[in-house]
Parts: sequence; structure tokens; C-alpha cells
Amino acid sequence: MPSVRKPSSSGAAFAAVLSVLLGPCVATAQESTLFLSTEPLVMKLEVPLRAVLASRDDPEYQPSRIEVANAPGEPLSIDLRVRVRGKSRKEACEFPPLLLNFPDQQPEGSPFASENRMKLVTHCRSGTDHEQYVQLERQIYLALNLLSDTSLRTRAAKITYVDSDRGREIVGRTGFLIEDEERFAERSGVETMSVESIDRALYDPNALAMLEVFQYFIGNTDWSAFEGPDGEACCHNVVPFARGDVLLPVPYDFDASGLVSAPYAVPAAGLPIQSVRQRLYRGRCRDLAALEPVFATFTAKRDALTALFTTDTGLPERTAERARNYIDDFYAVLADDSKAEREFRRNCSR
Repeated sequence: MPSVRKPSSSGAAFAAVLSVLLGPCVATAQESTLFLSTEPLVMKLEVPLRAVLASRDDPEYQPSRIEVANAPGEPLSIDLRVRVRGKSRKEACEFPPLLLNFPDQQPEGSPFASENRMKLVTHCRSGTDHEQYVQLERQIYLALNLLSDTSLRTRAAKITYVDSDRGREIVGRTGFLIEDEERFAERSGVETMSVESIDRALYDPNALAMLEVFQYFIGNTDWSAFEGPDGEACCHNVVPFARGDVLLPVPYDFDASGLVSAPYAVPAAGLPIQSVRQRLYRGRCRDLAALEPVFATFTAKRDALTALFTTDTGLPERTAERARNYIDDFYAVLADDSKAEREFRRNCSR
């Protein structure tokens, strides 16, 4: 395993990364200001927990309430509806991810004023390990932000959950919010679409190559940009957007990746790997020369990507070091022509 490359002045490096991710912090009329802050959003979410969790198989919205800080003054209270979302996590987690549905009319000053629906990634289970999995997954979103303009934004959150049925407060947990797909479309000048399947040739080839190498970079095989799972509409953990006459694949949900290594994550049946920590390239077969522009982007961003996985980001040292080692393994492949040929040609889609 390659030695860990520790960035010099890692705190300053991470601050520089955040400035790149945010860019000029000017929100347009269509763009929510929610994702323009680097500070975690502190909030209290009051839900009828038993009713929400009981409807895993057929999720139903439940009336709930969210409180956020509103300086100066009392916390801002917003009524909304909440339900369980997700697939594998819905089954594996004691506390699965949630979908927040906000009303059209909200109190003045609400950070969710321009939002309709929004995904909330939760801690899954009790224990500090699961807090780390949440943090690692959010860092993956930030990594994709560094590599591609067509990627979803996120906002870290510190959440106190209250079971409204019992009046019981659950200890505060780490989570994060994901930019709504329709808001992303407005911000990016693309259009949402719904299809049963997609021909590979319809995608922008550079965007598709970046997606495929990125999924290999994080060790994720739980995705498809071409069809949905079990006959469902396209796609699986990838949303296709239209820009003119080409499509752009935008991925989400990275908890099944090797970089996160959640305990419930296993490779899909039939794949020639035994663990999600084993990387498997599931992209199109191309000459390596065709992937060089993507490899060059990863090489140019190496220090910035590494800086996302340091203790300055809130990760414990052992977790941060394990993540950096995993990233170094990826760059060891890029640096060795024979390894690159083996990894990106052996298991490619023909």
C-alpha cells in the first residue's frame, strides 16, 4: 500500500478546497442560498417516529416540524411532511434516510424558502462509526464537486430528533441535506427527464467517462446510468439530465462505496469482487488514451481531493488515514501503465 501523503498545512488546504467548491457565493433567483454556507445547519426535527418508520415498505408522509436558528430571536419553526426514502438503507438502517417535503408558504427567513422536496441523509444506526460513514459520504459529494460542475451540492447538518409521539428527544446526530434535482436543473440550465432506459451513445462522452472513473475512484459498483433496478425507470443512483441534445449523468448515494465501507454494503451478486473495498471498473471499454483527460483532472486535483479526507474535516484520524490510503491506491493505478491497463480494460463493458 502506498504511503499516506499528508498535505502540508492541511487546515489551510481544506479551507482552500471549500473556497473552490463554493466559488463566488452569489445566489441567483433560481438558486437556493442553503448550499452556499460551509457551516453545518443546526436544526431540530420533530417527527412521529413510530409512524414514519412503520411505513418503510410503503412510505407515507407524516406531519412534522423543523426548527432552525433565527438570529436574533426565537428559533424559526416550519411545518412540513416527512417520510422514509431509499432502498438498501431503508432495509438496513434503524434510522433510514428521510425525504423532507416543505410547504409552498414558509415563514420569512426560512433557509428552505425556495425548496420543495429535499433528501436528508441520516446516521442509520447508533454509534460513532455510523456518524463517520455519514461524514465520509458527504466528503464524496464534495470530491465530485471538485471534479465536475454537473454535481449535486450538499449541506452538513447537526440534527436533534424529537419523537413527537412520545415527546422524547434523541441525542443530536450528524447528517446532511442534498440539493433537490429540480433545483439543480434550474441552477445548471438543464432539464429533468424520465425514461425507461438510456442508450450509452446519448450521453456526453466526457461526462460519462468522468462518472465511470469517479465510481471506480470511490469503489462504487451500486449504480447504473442506463437502466433502473428490477425493471424500474432509469436509472440507479444516477439521474440523467438533458442539456440540448445530449444527456448528463449525475450520481448520488455513495454509501455502498469502498471509500465509505458501511457495514451493510456488499457487492451486487454476480460481480467478481468479494468486498466493496475491492475496486471494479464498470465503465465502457475505451483505449486508455481516451481516458487521459479524465485521469489528468484527477491528477490535477489530487491534493485538493486528499485534503477532503483529513482530521480538519472532522474525521477521526484512523478513519481519515484509511480514506487517504484508499485514495492513494487509486493514484497508484494511474501512475502504473500496466495496472491502469489491467483495471480499466479487464472488466470494462464491451
